[in-house]
Amino acid sequence: MDKYKKILCIYALLFFSACSIVTLILPDKEFSEEENRYLAKRPELTAKSLLSGDYQEEAKEYLSDQMVLRSGFMRLYALAQKSMGKSEYNGVYICKDGWLIERYEDPENTEYIAESLAYVSENTDAHCMLMLVPTAISLYPEMLPYGAGGNNVQDKVKKYIDDACSKAGMDIVDVWGALEKSKPEIQLYYKTDHHWTTDAAYAAYRAFCADQKMTPLEKSSFEIEKVSEDFYGTVYSKALTAFQPADTIVAYKQDMSGITVSYSSGEGSLYAEEYLGKKDKYAYFLNGSQSEITIENGNVKNGRTLLVVKDSYANCFVPFLVNHYEKIVVLDTRYYRFGVTAAAEDVGATDILFLFNLNTLDKDTAVAGIF
Repeated sequence: MDKYKKILCIYALLFFSACSIVTLILPDKEFSEEENRYLAKRPELTAKSLLSGDYQEEAKEYLSDQMVLRSGFMRLYALAQKSMGKSEYNGVYICKDGWLIERYEDPENTEYIAESLAYVSENTDAHCMLMLVPTAISLYPEMLPYGAGGNNVQDKVKKYIDDACSKAGMDIVDVWGALEKSKPEIQLYYKTDHHWTTDAAYAAYRAFCADQKMTPLEKSSFEIEKVSEDFYGTVYSKALTAFQPADTIVAYKQDMSGITVSYSSGEGSLYAEEYLGKKDKYAYFLNGSQSEITIENGNVKNGRTLLVVKDSYANCFVPFLVNHYEKIVVLDTRYYRFGVTAAAEDVGATDILFLFNLNTLDKDTAVAGIF
């Protein structure tokens, strides 16, 4: 038996050594479509980095990221973890009915975020609104494995920020109840992605309209189309679970007559069809991450301009708003150096909507650019 163990160890050593050699020979990959992230680059060897140990750490990360057959190894490891009864892998809970739900980390910046948002409300003449959206861990607790927590923490964080912003004169748009009410009829989140579905965004849109005394468009006003049935999102990219069913992406399309969409790179559309052939299919909505988007509707004559400060949850929500404002400017504060109050003045905003999901809010770099 010992002889066979030694032979097996030798074969394993030779195999992984060969993988490492091939990895060093092959050209580096810059981006992993499957994991939806940029990969580590080959580290530069210097005397300083070698003596400090930085080179060794960077080389370890580089080999891990660039290793040939990496995806296969990760799937095998995830399958082994599941077979051993483990219900969490790489920050993702492996849940019932094919759900993959991100773990919720205890927030560290709640007070700072509340102060930052309240500051804008106190220092602008625009009407400010706040929409904080819960994630799947809060609305699908019954799908979580035993011992998983976090759903009640989001509620407490939301209440703290909502209270602080309300005192500063901000209008709180609460969509939590609307989503819970819609849960029996629709799937609120993708099972393989951290985003809410377009159906959930529509339910939130109706809640927004009720809060703002607007008349929402009925579902019959849209052409509801399945644009993809093979979507594997960000949460799947972390877990890479075997035999995972794909998600379906639905778009609520409408008559675009009189509506123009401009990106910083030029004219565009509310939807970017080219992303449907890529891994990051959610970027189909509003063309993914853009520094600034301007949407103008020549059919609306109410003198209102909406500035949207947001994370990617807003990308499938904003298209519902185009029939309620003459102009909508969608801003990514990571690329705007002068803060939201200056941006509001620049675009002549009558209204400002802050829309963030509660899972990434604490560490979202867009929040740091609110001042």
